Amino acid sequence: MGVYVLVAPRLRLARLWAAEELALAADELEGVLLPYPRDLEAPVRRFVKGASSWEELVAEVRGLGLPYTDVWSWTEEPVLRRLRSLWFSGFRLGVECYGPPLSEEARATEELLRLLLRTRVTGKVDVAAWVKLLGGQTPVREGYATLSLRSLGGARVVEWRYPMPPSDSLSLESLSEESVKSYVSYVFDYLMKARNPDEAYLLWLNRNFPSAAEELEKLAKTLGVVGEQPL
Repeated sequence: MGVYVLVAPRLRLARLWAAEELALAADELEGVLLPYPRDLEAPVRRFVKGASSWEELVAEVRGLGLPYTDVWSWTEEPVLRRLRSLWFSGFRLGVECYGPPLSEEARATEELLRLLLRTRVTGKVDVAAWVKLLGGQTPVREGYATLSLRSLGGARVVEWRYPMPPSDSLSLESLSEESVKSYVSYVFDYLMKARNPDEAYLLWLNRNFPSAAEELEKLAKTLGVVGEQPL
């Protein structure tokens, strides 16, 4: 059965791709490990098992205090709906969330905003502060597929074949003043000016990887992602 890792950025387009990869591997899987705060595990499981609607899930997540519920729900909907359809097709996959608790997530979000503003205003990078922010490990488990931002050794890895956005490629392994500045630039020059993460990503691709952008823009239009806004 083995250990399975799906490497995909936090984009609706990438989650659509990951959802189909999960469906293709469903026969070999016992469950999935999702990078959401652990507090979301119970409501996510209820939705996947058909005990709640999508609207009820989003309302519950918002009530739990996830600070970016609109973007989260818009981005992650394809994966969660696919897991639900697999459940009703007889693939009773276990669902676990391995992200930090919401209390830690809120503190990390506050610290991230502080570091973003400091770097943007001063042009200086506090590498030690970024190291603390980027800590944490991605779990793997026999028979489970882990949805992750980066590849892990000793696992069967299937990766998103387009460039990763700077917002999702920053890690302890890649950390440097240059990579942090690229991350900050991406947030202010693309994410904050776009209607959703996918639009920001496509704008960034157009400027840096035009051939990949052309291919993905066609797919985005076909799937109705371009021009959409988070729910």
